[in-house]
Amino acid sequence: MLPVAVRRGGVTLLELAAVLGLIAIFVALAAARLGPLPMGNHRAAADARRLALDLLQAQRRAIATGDNHYLEFAMSGPQALGYTIYQRNSGGGVTAVDAARTFPASVTVTPSHNVEEFNFEGSALAAYQVTLSGPNRDWRVSVVPLSGAVQVEEL
Repeated sequence: MLPVAVRRGGVTLLELAAVLGLIAIFVALAAARLGPLPMGNHRAAADARRLALDLLQAQRRAIATGDNHYLEFAMSGPQALGYTIYQRNSGGGVTAVDAARTFPASVTVTPSHNVEEFNFEGSALAAYQVTLSGPNRDWRVSVVPLSGAVQVEEL
C-alpha cells in the first residue's frame, strides 16, 4: 500500500517568526523616519504654508472691503510666538478679523516686520520676509511689495 500525502493547513513556527521579523524591521524603519526631528520639520513647513495662506487672506480682504488688512505678530524678543489678522476701519478703528494663531515651540519664527500690511489695491506696504526654522530645515515666506504676491520657499 502506498502512503497517502498529508496536506498541512497551517503555518510553521519558522514561517511565523520570519514574518514577525520583517514586520519588526519595517516598524523600526518607520519609527526612525517619523521620529520627533522630521515631524518638527514637517510642522515648520505646514506653518509656513498656513502663514502664506493667511497673508493671502489679508490681501483679499483688503481688496474686497477697501480697508487695509494686516498681520500683527506677537513677539518675544526677535521671535514671533503667533499672529492675528486685523482690519483698519475707515473710521480709524482696528478690528480683529480672525482668531489668533500660535506657533509651536519646536518652530522658530523670525519676521522682518512686526506688522505686514496690505492696502485696498492688494499691494503690500513693504517687502516682507518671515523665516520659519524647524530642527533641520528652514522656510521663508516672502511678500513682493507691488503685486502683493506671496511665495514660500525652502532654504
